[in-house]
Amino acid sequence: MSAKNLEESSSENQNQRITWEGCSVLLDINDGDRVLFARLTTGSKIKIGNNSCSLQPLIGCPFGASFQVEVGGDGLILSRVIPSTQGNNLVEKMDSQLMEECRDNRAIVDNNTAQSLTGAHIDDMRRKGATGDEIVEALIANSATFEKKTAFSQEKYRIKSRKNMHPGYF
Repeated sequence: MSAKNLEESSSENQNQRITWEGCSVLLDINDGDRVLFARLTTGSKIKIGNNSCSLQPLIGCPFGASFQVEVGGDGLILSRVIPSTQGNNLVEKMDSQLMEECRDNRAIVDNNTAQSLTGAHIDDMRRKGATGDEIVEALIANSATFEKKTAFSQEKYRIKSRKNMHPGYF
C-alpha cells in the first residue's frame, strides 16, 4: 500500500468516529432514563421536557461525546461537556482509598436538616441564569453531610442532583 493510500485510509477510519450530517445516532438521555435514535441534520430537533433543542451541535463531534442543555440566546442549546482529567494521579488515588476505608454512612441521619439551600434559593439561581452544574455545586457546598459520605455516595448524590437540576444531560 502506498503512503498516499495509507494516509487516505487512516483519515477515512478517523472520520468514521466523527458524526456527520445524515448519520444516525443513539442518544442516551439522563444516564438511561430515555434512549432514542435520531438522524443528525441541521434542522433536526429533540424534545427535552417542554422545550426542543436542535441536534445541529452534535454534527462533527466524536461518537460517545457528552452534551448538556444550557440556556442560550435563542432558547435551549446543546453544549459539549469535556470530561476533566484531574485526579488521575496514583498517589491521590491511594490517599483517597485510605480515607475511604475510614468513612461510612452509618452515622449520617437523614432528617432533612442537612441541606441549607432552599427551593426558593434554587429557583432564584435559575432565574438569574445559573447552569445545572452551578446549582449542583451550590447544593454540595450547602450540605452539612456531603463530606462525611463515602465516595460512592458522593457520586450517587452528584448524579441524582444533576438529573434533577438539568434534565437534558446526555
